[in-house]
Amino acid sequence: MVRMSFSGLLQKVAFLMSLGLIASLGSPSLTRAQIPQTQAPLPSAAPFTPMGDITWEIEPTFDHASPFSEGLAPVRINNRWGYINRKGDMVIRPQFDETWGFSEGIALTKVGGKRSYINTEGKVVMRISPKVGFISPAFSDGVATLEVGDRWGYFEKNGKILFPPQLDRARDFSEGMAAIQKDEKWGYINRKGEVVIKPQFDGAWEFTNGLAAILLDGKLGYIKPNGEIAIAPQFEDSNDFKDGLAAVSIDDRWGYIDRTGAVIIQPQFVRAQDFSEGYAAVFLNGKYGYIDQSGELVIPPAYDDFVGLFSEGLAMVRVGRQAGYVSPNGELAIAPQFALASDFTNGIAPVKAGAKWGYLQHPKL
Repeated sequence: MVRMSFSGLLQKVAFLMSLGLIASLGSPSLTRAQIPQTQAPLPSAAPFTPMGDITWEIEPTFDHASPFSEGLAPVRINNRWGYINRKGDMVIRPQFDETWGFSEGIALTKVGGKRSYINTEGKVVMRISPKVGFISPAFSDGVATLEVGDRWGYFEKNGKILFPPQLDRARDFSEGMAAIQKDEKWGYINRKGEVVIKPQFDGAWEFTNGLAAILLDGKLGYIKPNGEIAIAPQFEDSNDFKDGLAAVSIDDRWGYIDRTGAVIIQPQFVRAQDFSEGYAAVFLNGKYGYIDQSGELVIPPAYDDFVGLFSEGLAMVRVGRQAGYVSPNGELAIAPQFALASDFTNGIAPVKAGAKWGYLQHPKL
């Protein structure tokens, strides 16, 4: 199942004072600095020769580069990570073993096994105790998850505990609620740490556009924020609702439903991605193509694994081991030529050209 991708006590005590989980709180992250690796990098990279006209926003000079968030992007030089701005200026010098993107003004970093959150000036605002196992790099509504001794809880950006680490599992907040597991059942808490949907499900996920996927008796369905069943559990697998539709699996084939549970596009695909900008990638006859919301195949299956969503009018596609970008009419806006590539955001996309990473400018700018 891809999605397998209680006290109501509200603790207002700093980590340092209460559990000793986070030290050195100051005035006060999001995506792991490593760009989602759609494919393992090539063992060696040949010199890069552009195919067609491309324009660099930031020339490929980095050993690795990640998407921008909140105006800064993590980049790696000589095995150390730092942050650049949109001009390509290094604003936080490379000094970290690992970095994550900025989220709500701070970013998680790691140096020599020690983790801390920094602000956009590179100053440490929160140090993480070794007692903490997993800690979320991303904040949502000012709250993030942490794990201590196989117990999960939530903390606020100022370092105070929202919900003490006593849960079996905890997911991120979305739309003011978070899925939590207690005594092997899943329910939801609100931003105050109060249980608002009692634990009763075998699985539960984040709310998206007013609906959240839940698991009951081996089948997936959707609930409303008040806990009522909106779409009865009946699917083998499912995604969140995007552009008004959700991809679901029935009898090992993927199709799409609307928010009432009505089947809009019959299950027929081996794989199916979320809709974005009116299009979704589907897997047919060993290749990926794209359909529109009527189910019509608008871009014939011609691309290999790890294609992207449409973003700013283009989708990343792969031909063999090379990545490029396709437009909704099926034409290649940028010929496949990069070893690795990500979606366009705010007019640029990080790509690996030869042995180095840089930021490509959107061809329509």
